[in-house]
Amino acid sequence: MTSNGEMTWTNGIFPNIGSEVASRIIERVSDIVLVVNATGKIFASRCSPGFVGQTHIASWRGEQIQAALTVESISKFESRIAQFLENTEQVFSVELNHRAATNFAELPVRYTFHKLGIEGQILMLGSDLRRTAEMQQQLVAAQIALEADYEAQREHDIRLRVLMEASDVATLYISVTSGEIVSCNAATESLLGKSKDQLINGIFADEFEAKGRKDVVDRMISAANEQSQSPLFAKCVRGNRRLSIYPTLFRGSTGQMLLCKITLADAQSAAVDQLHNYLADLFQNGMDAFVFVTGTGNILSVNEAFLKLAHVTHAQSVIGRSLVDFCVRGTVDLNVMIDNARRSGGMRLYATKIKSEHGGERAVEISTTQLNAGVELIFAMVIRDSHRVDTLTNPSRRITDVDMNSVIELIGGQSLKDIVAKTTDVVEKMCIETAVQMTSNNRVAAAEMLGLSRQSLYVKLRKYGLISKS
Repeated sequence: MTSNGEMTWTNGIFPNIGSEVASRIIERVSDIVLVVNATGKIFASRCSPGFVGQTHIASWRGEQIQAALTVESISKFESRIAQFLENTEQVFSVELNHRAATNFAELPVRYTFHKLGIEGQILMLGSDLRRTAEMQQQLVAAQIALEADYEAQREHDIRLRVLMEASDVATLYISVTSGEIVSCNAATESLLGKSKDQLINGIFADEFEAKGRKDVVDRMISAANEQSQSPLFAKCVRGNRRLSIYPTLFRGSTGQMLLCKITLADAQSAAVDQLHNYLADLFQNGMDAFVFVTGTGNILSVNEAFLKLAHVTHAQSVIGRSLVDFCVRGTVDLNVMIDNARRSGGMRLYATKIKSEHGGERAVEISTTQLNAGVELIFAMVIRDSHRVDTLTNPSRRITDVDMNSVIELIGGQSLKDIVAKTTDVVEKMCIETAVQMTSNNRVAAAEMLGLSRQSLYVKLRKYGLISKS
């Protein structure tokens, strides 16, 4: 100390400090203090005042620190102390877990390594991580609980969507504030004649005639507040149909909402339901096979008669598959039927063959009708088992008889080679005329069916004088 009373540092950056003072300082800076050698043998151990488990930690003296560590911490300790011995100028830290013992729980500690002046001894200063571990466990538990809440919310949303889509009653949610449709099910699309993309975020009142638009939402709110069991009536813009609306008012997270169930008015609803029952019974129990397909030919629904015709056990085995899989001529048959139905609304008695799952073939007649079922075109096909060998040859029988008589007259008058050449023309003419008749004079489809280009088909039509007939 100088004459002015200032402290002088005579030994490096720190003054000479007594061993007991240094020991107390280190104890208060760290929770656990260990002095070890390069192999991990403990020469001394101290704890901060009030640290629980001092007696157990004092028992480590003279033992290897590895004996007090969990299995996974041993390798971490040995690796980190080896790094420290290679570079003693850098302070290394490592998190180790001490094994649990009688009246001593597992203890997580972060240690730093420091070089002592004594040869071969290393000072390990440890910080108790139990509070940090508890906080981490609380955070993990909170995260798990939060994820469980999210999962429960997702499960709730899925159940609600499944419930709405499974309902055959048109159901939709409406925002009271904006009057917009927030959500709806497939039955709503069918009833109002619009897709979900067109309905959602659209104004609900716009779906009704102008005369009743202005107060339709107000009337629903009043009816819901009064808990009236009687429906509200409004006339739909599309189809000029009278609808019954059953509103329920509730408060959502963003404001008041209306849950609305919509049905046809009683008389219309009863008639439609009765017709629906008739058609459903015909579809399931009809003698002819019924198939509903998309514009690309993917099967949407089939009845029992089609399953028998195709030798399929379950309807689910064919739903989603292409009708091409069951047509002998594949895409040719499908394109002819779909294109003609698109152009004229339907195609009657198209003669072809259906092949079963086991490779068998059956001659059939197919009538195709285009349906306007919502935003997507659907095609209904009625398939009748013809059981007639002459289904495909009847249209050209008259031609066959005339031309065969001409062939018979050639025998004896010309060589076999010439007779075969003329016979080939007869068969070619029959095939071309049959294909044109089968495709209802659709020359593009006929050319595809015969494997000809459109130009080649025109040439052959002129050759055999079939231009006017086709």
